[in-house]
Amino acid sequence: MSRFLIVILFIGLFHLELFSATGKVLVVSSYGTDYQWSNTIMDAIGNRLKEVYPSIEFSREFLSSEMQDESYTWGKKMGVLLSNYQRNPPRAIVLVSDEAWMGYQDVNVAEFKDVPLILCAVKPHSISTSDFAAKRDSLTLDDFTPTIEMMKPYKATAVLREMNTSGYLSLMDNLIVGLNRFVFITDSRFYGVYTHLLLQQEAERSYPQIPVQNIDGRFINTDSLLSLLPTIPSTAGVLLTSWLTGEYGFEYSKDYLYSRMENKLSTPIFITNNIGLDKEFFIGGYLNKASFWGNKAADLLLAVLGGTVPEKIVPEIYHDDQCHIAWKVFHHYDLNPEKLPAKVKYYNAPQAFWVEYKYYIIAVIGIFMIFLLFYIYTLRSNIKLQYANDKLKQAQEDLIIALRKAEESDRLKSAFLANMSHEIRTPLNAIVGFSGVLDEVDTKEERDEYVELIRRNSDLLLQLLSDILDLSRIEAGVLEFSFSQTDAFYVCNNVVTSLASKCRSGVELYLNVSVTSMPLTTDVNRLMQVLINLVNNAIKFTSKGSIEVGYFSYDDELVEFYVKDTGIGIATEKQAAIFGRFNKLNSYVEGTGLGLSICQTIVSMLGGKMGVESEEGVGSRFWFRIRKIQTNANVDSGIYVE
Repeated sequence: MSRFLIVILFIGLFHLELFSATGKVLVVSSYGTDYQWSNTIMDAIGNRLKEVYPSIEFSREFLSSEMQDESYTWGKKMGVLLSNYQRNPPRAIVLVSDEAWMGYQDVNVAEFKDVPLILCAVKPHSISTSDFAAKRDSLTLDDFTPTIEMMKPYKATAVLREMNTSGYLSLMDNLIVGLNRFVFITDSRFYGVYTHLLLQQEAERSYPQIPVQNIDGRFINTDSLLSLLPTIPSTAGVLLTSWLTGEYGFEYSKDYLYSRMENKLSTPIFITNNIGLDKEFFIGGYLNKASFWGNKAADLLLAVLGGTVPEKIVPEIYHDDQCHIAWKVFHHYDLNPEKLPAKVKYYNAPQAFWVEYKYYIIAVIGIFMIFLLFYIYTLRSNIKLQYANDKLKQAQEDLIIALRKAEESDRLKSAFLANMSHEIRTPLNAIVGFSGVLDEVDTKEERDEYVELIRRNSDLLLQLLSDILDLSRIEAGVLEFSFSQTDAFYVCNNVVTSLASKCRSGVELYLNVSVTSMPLTTDVNRLMQVLINLVNNAIKFTSKGSIEVGYFSYDDELVEFYVKDTGIGIATEKQAAIFGRFNKLNSYVEGTGLGLSICQTIVSMLGGKMGVESEEGVGSRFWFRIRKIQTNANVDSGIYVE
């Protein structure tokens, strides 16, 4: 009985530890935020991690190596990314693909020497960034070192990706009738150079009779690539690793480039990963899906977080043995399905039911549409009449609402003029009064106090006039915007730094972001105006606790900024009114009641959206979303992207 109780207690303690784990796990992608392959891997790792450790923090960073031609910059960028975690190192780090692993080896940060390291989809052989940079144009496979050997100085384990070079070549040999040439298209990144060498070796060993044509991004640009493609015959086997970077020249978007490549060839393009498969640019090849690598890395990560020493986990090497084929591309080139491997998987294959019964389905839909159109035709006159009545009622309601708004606007403007006489006189009286007695003050402490009062009231008067001028420009429709490139971190950090001294004693103003760089194209001055206004409001109504400023990527097009405080909060029934002009929820606090209205107008004119979440006595969170890339067209349309 006692043994049974001990077992139950042990299981209970294990589950308690398992689900109460906290801390942070950092995943660093070799590529940018728009690279779907690595994003899918990171999503798979994050989902698995949250299933087991709901409370643990999952952080993502992006090396963006495809935007950095020189490999020595990968280590510098990695150092910048890791510097954000020095004070609170993560419990484990996952490096996705080779460039992140190469850059990590250039970083010598003492705080990370004991942090477990997990390599995901890294090749079985690697090279230092310095050797890659020095020998890039003349590399051979002898220049590479087994990745497992390079891992030994670290507390590391790995799931490694072995390229199926023999599978790629045999697939082309089987499907291309009269194959008389291999064409390897590789870019100048590590992945392209390494795979190029493997393919060259396999072709010389297994197909010495078939010549090889190399289109190598180390030596030509994208325009030269596009000009070469039409010269390739239909009897050639074309294999693409990827083409993210050329040696020089104009760079096209990936989708545009891949569609151009597909259109310029009379033979299908085989690939070594899943780029272009879903959009049916290429025919396919041997590869494991991104989710496969994410789940394998998650297995290792969970084992490490569970207490297993990384060095004790034998690195796993997986061969790309699954053949994926784009169904439509395969049939477009009228290839022989009997030449495909036994366990092929199709992309976008039509459903069997639709293929077999599509004409019956079309006929049924056609008959249904005829009856539907006949029914709509018979009711058209009644629908039009009802629509006209509804429009008339709506117009009447709109007129009543507009009249009420006009009356309310007149009332508020009258109240505003009365309030202005008080709001302007108050700082002016303080300025004039304390200026008059400044010469009569004997002590330095008293003089400094009067000077501070004069400065504070001058700032208040200046803010009042600035709000009135902005309101006038908005009313006249002449509020102007000037767009330039900036960074969200730079803007928010400047706001926090400039306003920190205005906080009351016991209130902390700080910046909290998970991504230290987010490029923007917007009106910097208007963005700072909105943030400063929100922070000033938080300072006025927060007597203790903290004020948090932050931002994050809301989606591909939008960035969300927020200011969160532990102040007095706003009652639910009053939240709808705070963005109205001349509205002040607390008449004893200085201000005109224009700040939030102006902020919302600026955000709306930028095509954005603003809102508030608040609980009385707990605090408030003001937020707004704007486009990451702002243009004059956005401002003219004022359309908000959801």
